[in-house]
Amino acid sequence: MFLQLTEKERTIFELACPHLQVMSNELHTKEAVHFCLQLLQAVDGDRHIVIPAAILHDTGWAKIPEKVSKKIRVPDGEPEAIKVHEEISALIAELILRDVNYKSAYIDEIVSIIIGHDSRKKALSLNDKIVKDADKLSRFSKDFSKIWPKWGDGSVAENLYAELANGVENWFFLSESKKIARIELDHRIKEHHAQNAPIA
Repeated sequence: MFLQLTEKERTIFELACPHLQVMSNELHTKEAVHFCLQLLQAVDGDRHIVIPAAILHDTGWAKIPEKVSKKIRVPDGEPEAIKVHEEISALIAELILRDVNYKSAYIDEIVSIIIGHDSRKKALSLNDKIVKDADKLSRFSKDFSKIWPKWGDGSVAENLYAELANGVENWFFLSESKKIARIELDHRIKEHHAQNAPIA
């Protein structure tokens, strides 16, 4: 991933990293950025907005006790508590972006995306759609799909693939995101079958 980031984006990621050391957030963030880069090749979003927003969107979880966040950070978790992490993430994002002398106009849009990336049901813009979709696409990635169902009480979803298949139809704004999700889900299912195939 780092080979695909600009020097400024790498600096933002490095400053964000101390805030991403809970609940596998560093991995989740890398996956979200990866999918943002993929979507930016297919749709005409603004990289100056999308990549920093993806890097910084979940930094606020670091300020919430993990025993609390594990109970609320589940798909469709507690709305008010989720809103708190968005607001903290937006504050951290603004501080980091000002620290690297990011353009004020970019900062305003990035903060507006972050402050509703989970709780806001409608997207503000194409850039917001890309960030929201990439956030959800991370659940389909090889490494992160093993982690996200364990949020909450520690139990794994009864049928992860059924949950993800439902997500393909209901989580995304962009048709390109649905295509990527279907491909990733197909890979995950094939990998599962290969790992669990009987030995001849």
